[in-house]
Amino acid sequence: MTHIVLVIPRGEALRNFVYGATLPRLTAAARVTLLSVVTDDALLEPARRHGAAVLPLAHQPPPRATAYVRGLAENAHDRWLWSAVMRNSWSVRHARAVARGPAAYARRRALDVAARLFGHRPGLAALTRLERAAQAGDAVRRFAPLLRDLEPDLVFNGSHIHGPAGGPPLRAAHRLGIRTAGFIFSWDNLTSRSRIFEPYDDELVWHQAMADQLRGLYPEIPARRVHAVGTPQFDVHLDPSTAWPRARLCAETGLEPARPYVLYTTGIDRHFPEEHRHVAAVIRHLKALDLPTRPQLLVRTYVKGTSDAMRALLADHADDPDVVSPPVAWEPRWQTPLPSDQALYSNLVRHCAAGINAASTVTLELLLFGKPVINLDFDPPGAALGWDDGFPRHIRFDHFRPVAASGATWVATSDAHMRRCLREALTQPAMRRGAARALLGAMFRGANGEDLLDGQAGARVADVLLRLARRAQRGRSTAA
Repeated sequence: MTHIVLVIPRGEALRNFVYGATLPRLTAAARVTLLSVVTDDALLEPARRHGAAVLPLAHQPPPRATAYVRGLAENAHDRWLWSAVMRNSWSVRHARAVARGPAAYARRRALDVAARLFGHRPGLAALTRLERAAQAGDAVRRFAPLLRDLEPDLVFNGSHIHGPAGGPPLRAAHRLGIRTAGFIFSWDNLTSRSRIFEPYDDELVWHQAMADQLRGLYPEIPARRVHAVGTPQFDVHLDPSTAWPRARLCAETGLEPARPYVLYTTGIDRHFPEEHRHVAAVIRHLKALDLPTRPQLLVRTYVKGTSDAMRALLADHADDPDVVSPPVAWEPRWQTPLPSDQALYSNLVRHCAAGINAASTVTLELLLFGKPVINLDFDPPGAALGWDDGFPRHIRFDHFRPVAASGATWVATSDAHMRRCLREALTQPAMRRGAARALLGAMFRGANGEDLLDGQAGARVADVLLRLARRAQRGRSTAA
């Protein structure tokens, strides 16, 4: 029987591939083993319920010399790519080194010089080969016995970034001649995250534009090995079974059924400093708007980083009927959304009158429901942020710049403009809907022009993985 090993190197990969359609579709046709950094039985129950075996996956930091090679390669890649995010990160790292003192600054300058020397395709290719060679021995030692015992036809990494534990089993599989595949976790990752080091045979991406972008950065990858599948993260929004009546959502969150609400989703506090000031301003504007029914504000904080100032602001408004901030159902240790949060979040987006976020993936989810979206192209009122820490930089990052330029969202450029945007979004919600449909339609296209924003991404992932695994299985049988 076909056997697929599904590597879960971070909690959110559970959301994408275990909570949705991917795992049930895989287990219906193949044997599936999860290698998971998440060990909580409650979070893994859906995997076991569908018949998958679950094995723990521990992260072991590499030796210092190996880590240095990887760090140099990452910095060289950043310098070569030189996207808006990379330029911002470079400047931030420089400022931090200066703040730490002369020794830290000297080390940073030495790394900068080396990164510039290797910041070209031949240099990056050489560093990548060196990094892979340095990592391979430990990876094979740790995982070759397990993989020989499991005899998988395919090893799939559910998140190519932010999950260092996922690298070693993929490297060991490659050394053993087992086919490997990886998922590019988010639409910004190719321009905002570092180099892909794992030796994947196949890559799964959100849409064809990402496939083209991937091959532009890594031209050695054959086109036939890049598969545009959509993103399982959006499937929940297009599943009719997850849609709640508004009354149920209000009962779950404390919203008032007779009042519209604006959904404000915050960012990670270290990337969006002083954001509580933006929230305070929105509260003030909503209270002052002269509308037949004053909207409520629902603030959904980001569990990966919420500042004490944000918590204090929301605590101050705990008894304010105009402000609601229900708890977010995530497991903090693994920063993993619980299955119960999937439907709740989807219905928050589904039923809101408008949404506000700095420059987030939530923008796409709101547009999917035809909701007005306000993005933030100005720093919080009263904050004194430099460009490297400010909100406007996010609007200009490579992945988000086309969204802001499309006309699909309101891009607020000042506090006064924010007030006007709120009024327009709440009184003329269809104003930008045509541009939103055009943006999503152009973005989520497959290789043959097919619509990948159809709620079937999780199923497509499973179908691609099964096809790759069966092809590998047939290839071994023929060779034998």
